[in-house]
Amino acid sequence: MYTKCGSLGDVEKTFFSIQEKDIITCNSYISACSAFGEPDKGLMVYRNMYDIYGLSPDDFTLAGILAACSELFCIQYGAQIHGHLIRTKLELETGVVNAIISMYAKCGCINYANHVFNLMPKRNLVSWNTIIVALGHHGHARLAVQIFQQMQSDGIKPDSATFVGLLSACSHAGMVNEGKVYFDSMVQFYGYPPKIEHVSCLIDLLGRAARLEEAEAYANMFSFGNDLVILGSLLSSCRLHGNLVVGQRVAKKLLELQPTSSSPFVLLSTLYASDGRWNSVALAWKMLRNSGIKKEVGYSLVTVDGVFHKFTVGNYSHLRIENILDTLESLNLLSKRVSQ
Repeated sequence: MYTKCGSLGDVEKTFFSIQEKDIITCNSYISACSAFGEPDKGLMVYRNMYDIYGLSPDDFTLAGILAACSELFCIQYGAQIHGHLIRTKLELETGVVNAIISMYAKCGCINYANHVFNLMPKRNLVSWNTIIVALGHHGHARLAVQIFQQMQSDGIKPDSATFVGLLSACSHAGMVNEGKVYFDSMVQFYGYPPKIEHVSCLIDLLGRAARLEEAEAYANMFSFGNDLVILGSLLSSCRLHGNLVVGQRVAKKLLELQPTSSSPFVLLSTLYASDGRWNSVALAWKMLRNSGIKKEVGYSLVTVDGVFHKFTVGNYSHLRIENILDTLESLNLLSKRVSQ
C-alpha cells in the first residue's frame, strides 16, 4: 500500500519494524526499492536474507534481485547469483532465466545473454522478446531479425512487445526499410494497431536516418503523435542533423505541452547554437528559467566493498570527501608527470 501511494520512507519504516520477516516481506521490499529507483537497498536486503533473516530466496526473489542488478549495471553480483543458482538448482524457472538474460544484456555482456538463451530448455514469449530487445540494443540487429525468424519457425506468435524490440533493433542499426516493413506487417499481417511505443520507435528510426519530414508526417498521422517522448525524440534528431525548419515546428508543439523536463529547452538551444543564432539560444535558456524547471543533475554510482556510493556535481557531503579530493589531486599530478 505504501509503495503504491509513493512513500518509500513509510515502506522502510514498516519493513524494518517487522521482527520476524518472511519471504513475502522481503520480496515486497525488494520490489518497492526497484519501483522507487533505489535497487541498491533491495540488494542489501537480499544479502541479509541468508545471514540475518535465515531465509532462502524463491523464484520471485531471484527475478526481483536480478532486475535490481540490471538497474545498477552490477555484473559482479548478478554473475554471483547466476553461479550460485547453477550450483544449487537442477532446473531454473523460465522467468528466472529471462531475468538472467536481461541482467547480462543490461550489464553489457550480450554474449553471455545470448549463450544463456541458447541453453534454455523451455522458452516462453518473454524469453524471445527479451533476447530480441537485448540484441537490438547492442547493435546486433541482423541477429535479432534471425531470432525473430527462428521464433516464427518454431510456431511462436509475436505480440506487440516483440515489434517494439524489432523496431528498436532496426533503429539502432539504421535498417530503415526493414523497420518500415516490420511496422506495416505488424498492422496488416498480425492485426496489431500501432501503439505509442511503436510509433516512437519508427520516428526514432526515421530521425536517425535524417528523414525528418517523413518522421514528422508519421507523428502527425496518429492521435498520440503529440506525446512528449515522441516530440522530444524528433527534436533530438533535428538537433543531430541540424534541421532548423522541422526543429522549430516540433519545438513549438513541445513547448505548448508545458514539458516537465529541461530537455526540450536544452535541445532547442543547442539546435539554435549549431546555426549561430545566439539571440535565440539566450531566449531558449530564458524560457527554461521562466518555466521553473530545474535542469536534471547527473550522478555517478560506484560500489566499494559491497557498499554503493552516489556522487553528484557540486555535492561534497560524502563522509570521506577529504580522502577522495586528495586522491584525485594525486592522480591529476601523476597524469601530468606521465604526459610530460
